[in-house]
Amino acid sequence: MKIRPFLIAALARTLLASPFVMAHPGGHDDDEKAMPKTCEQLADTKRYISDVAYPEVKKLKEQCDAAKKKPTATQSPATRRSSSGGN
Repeated sequence: MKIRPFLIAALARTLLASPFVMAHPGGHDDDEKAMPKTCEQLADTKRYISDVAYPEVKKLKEQCDAAKKKPTATQSPATRRSSSGGN
């Protein structure tokens, strides 16, 4: 029965420590931020959530990245023709 005092001590420590184990108030700013709906809002990380752990944010980020890649791919041949055709 030598283990009984250790179990009691461990239980007492757990009970005493539990009120002090709380989330700190300034830990996460996501609660104060709004969910972005557009690519411009997604870029504004001060006002809108940018964490891709949220499925909505991840989907919007993928859409915005795809939209950025698509115009640059179509504009690059046009810019090459206009710059070389001027001379």
